[in-house]
Amino acid sequence: MNLKYTGILTALAVSAVMAQNAAPAAEVAAPAPVQSTEVAPAQVAPVAEQAPAQAEDKFTAVEQELAPENLFSEPTAVRGADAQKPVVKKTTKKFVYRPVYSPAEVETSGAAVKTVYVSELPAADTIDMNQLRGLIPLKFTFGLQGFIGNGFISGDNGRYDYDRYSGLLWNVGAFALFPLDEYNMAFKTGIMFEHDKVSNSYVDSYNDKVGEYRVSFSQYRISVPLLLTLKSARSNFFFDVGVQPSFAVADKFKLKSSENYVNITEDMMENDSRSAMDWSIVVGFGIRANRYIGFDARFTWGLNNQYDDFNAWAVNNLSSKSITVGATFYAF
Repeated sequence: MNLKYTGILTALAVSAVMAQNAAPAAEVAAPAPVQSTEVAPAQVAPVAEQAPAQAEDKFTAVEQELAPENLFSEPTAVRGADAQKPVVKKTTKKFVYRPVYSPAEVETSGAAVKTVYVSELPAADTIDMNQLRGLIPLKFTFGLQGFIGNGFISGDNGRYDYDRYSGLLWNVGAFALFPLDEYNMAFKTGIMFEHDKVSNSYVDSYNDKVGEYRVSFSQYRISVPLLLTLKSARSNFFFDVGVQPSFAVADKFKLKSSENYVNITEDMMENDSRSAMDWSIVVGFGIRANRYIGFDARFTWGLNNQYDDFNAWAVNNLSSKSITVGATFYAF
């Protein structure tokens, strides 16, 4: 009996031990309950709100790109010992000016809006601020001039009611222009070599011989015009006014009859019948056609008598006048 009860008790004890060991294993093997975690969807901005932000970013990038410090920055070296140093390079900075119109003016006119480029340095495709405003400044310059026209010697010499000798006159020389202000006034002077040959014919009696007499004067002189040049700020057309002293170099007088019984030639400088210096009033106008060429017209009116104390012919009260046209060549 004891063995029987002992075996039963042993079996029960083993069963209990095995049951205790099986319970923790089951607990470990069983999966842990899954907790359901729901993630809230992200708040997405509407498309209508995103578009202005993107456009604003684009405009900001463009403004930064067109900023003067970025647009006109000097290039830098990227290799060698001179890296990050400015590269010495002459650049021309251009600034863009656009006329501003109201929408109504643009719609009604239909004209194209021009873009004007203004450069800090002059170039072939740029204009300066004076040209942009339509102003033509006066600048120092010099050059050559040449004139041709009619010369006259006339006056009341007491022998005839009115004596008048006329003929061809020309002069050539150099000039210089000195501005007195930026646009309107300048002082013009120079030196001109002049020659005129004037003549006239009379029917008169000379040494009790009546006939036709031809009288001529051949003059050479050096003139120094002292002129004030006036013009408007927006025009190349100008006026000249001033005085001109002239210094006689040579003067030949000829008296010849048609029958050749009188033929007189006198040097008016040697016989002291010619005044050494003449004074004239000068009035003229002209236009500078382009940078190098201009055209002029001048009128001179003599103020003093050119001759005195000459007995061969009455020339005591004669003064000179002239009307000429010419061309001017500017150095720059």
